[in-house]
Amino acid sequence: MAKLTYRQIEAFRAVMINGTTRAAAETLYVSQPAVSRLLTDFEETIGVKMFERRRRRLIPTPEARFFYEEVERAFVSLEKLFRVAEELREFPLGALRIASMPAVSVEFLPALTDQFCQLHPGVSVTLQVRNTQQVVDLVASQHFDMGIISGIELNDPSIEINVLADSRLVCVLPSRHRLASHDVIRPQDLEGEIFVSLGSEQSIRKKIDSVFDREGVSRQLMVDTQLHYAACAFVLAGNGVSLVDPITAWHYRRLGLIVKRFEPRVPYRYSMIAPKQRGQSDLARSFLELLDKSLIELEKESAGLFERKLQPEALVAGNGVAGNK
Repeated sequence: MAKLTYRQIEAFRAVMINGTTRAAAETLYVSQPAVSRLLTDFEETIGVKMFERRRRRLIPTPEARFFYEEVERAFVSLEKLFRVAEELREFPLGALRIASMPAVSVEFLPALTDQFCQLHPGVSVTLQVRNTQQVVDLVASQHFDMGIISGIELNDPSIEINVLADSRLVCVLPSRHRLASHDVIRPQDLEGEIFVSLGSEQSIRKKIDSVFDREGVSRQLMVDTQLHYAACAFVLAGNGVSLVDPITAWHYRRLGLIVKRFEPRVPYRYSMIAPKQRGQSDLARSFLELLDKSLIELEKESAGLFERKLQPEALVAGNGVAGNK
């Protein structure tokens, strides 16, 4: 049996997409008779009728539609290879692929990536935003060079983890809130408030609820969302108060949200993960250096609302377990 040629499959695909040999010929920059010959050779080679000829139109048979699905999958993979080759030509210095949880992806990471690109012109940067478990999966499969996640406990031998910051949740309030003049917000201050909760399946929700339960404080749990920035958006719109991660809160502060220290401390850890079996590239090390500098600047700018390291008093108080497990 003769083998299919790439040109035959290309002609078949062009006809399936365009509907006629004339349009397919224009797409392929060949003559219409050339496309017709390729189609005839294609059908003879596979021994299956792929088109019904009706009034100068080609009607795909069920077999043609089935085969076309397989062709498309193959072409998508091939086109991906072409794009990679183009990137190698256009960005000879390399590429950096970063996956991140949403909490740091609203403003912080995009701004950081912009700084990185200015320092490394010609480098391609990919930033994918996923939930923490999806970030872990992308890095474990080595599809990405690094990932930024909350401090969940990982037992994956294919991943190494480094703590970026042992911080704490902060309280966010709408503008002109009755507690706007308070330096520190405590559970009792939020008695009866509409409270924007993080998703019930998230372990950080249990930590927050336990703080209020211990103090016997009742809140109106009327709003529930999965994402910290969505919680901030609800609060900014005047739909209650919430406890969220400090990096997201600091972004929304610039939009008018009030951000306050919350006691007792509810820990929140930011971590970086990378494939363990693959050495860290110079680009990755450069990005992490820039990331660390940005976190130092954020700690100063926020006057400690964002913390890079666990404070000694928190350890003395017995609150030294960081992370969102």
